[in-house]
Amino acid sequence: MPLSVSASTKLLFIGDSITDVGRRNDPDKLGGGYVRNIFDYLAAKDPASRPQVINMGIGGNKITDLRNRWQRDVLDFQPDILSIKIGINDVWHGLTPNGQGVSIEEYVGVYHAILRQVHNVLPNCRIVLCEPSVIWPPSPEEGNARLQPYVRAVNEVGREFGAAAIVPLHGAFVRAKEKRPDIVWAPDGVHPSSAGHMLIARTWLAATGLL
Repeated sequence: MPLSVSASTKLLFIGDSITDVGRRNDPDKLGGGYVRNIFDYLAAKDPASRPQVINMGIGGNKITDLRNRWQRDVLDFQPDILSIKIGINDVWHGLTPNGQGVSIEEYVGVYHAILRQVHNVLPNCRIVLCEPSVIWPPSPEEGNARLQPYVRAVNEVGREFGAAAIVPLHGAFVRAKEKRPDIVWAPDGVHPSSAGHMLIARTWLAATGLL
């Protein structure tokens, strides 16, 4: 069932730097990425029903970091809709000699734990899970292959917990690059360009039925 929003809807986004995008230095606290794009689209689509949008992305976060701040940055806000995008750093940080990633087993376990808390504390909250997008060169060559289990895990966890939407970001980026390899979708192989952020926003809006 598609999501619906009104002026009283509290829509909270949480994740890593791809969600953050300088939101703490932004007067609106939205940042300059896909969260801003979604906010602006919903305002332009129907100003009267534009929801309250909260961005709680923090650069460098992995799913274990979300767990550690879940009460303060999610549950205490009591959102009506919760959008989670996490997983890139869980893989990417493990691709460098001194880095520390999160194993797929721990990733799935923590995802289960934080979603159980949402169900227990906020039973009416609609959950949107976003696939991790991509890890392409110039990031390590094997990154995207290592990311695949995490993409599958998001889909499995989403189905298990009855997510309102699962946003197919990984496939969206792959298809976009196949069709237009001349467009820079993620300059460093991970962080989206402005076109990449618009791709995330459009894919999110389509998956949730808000486009």
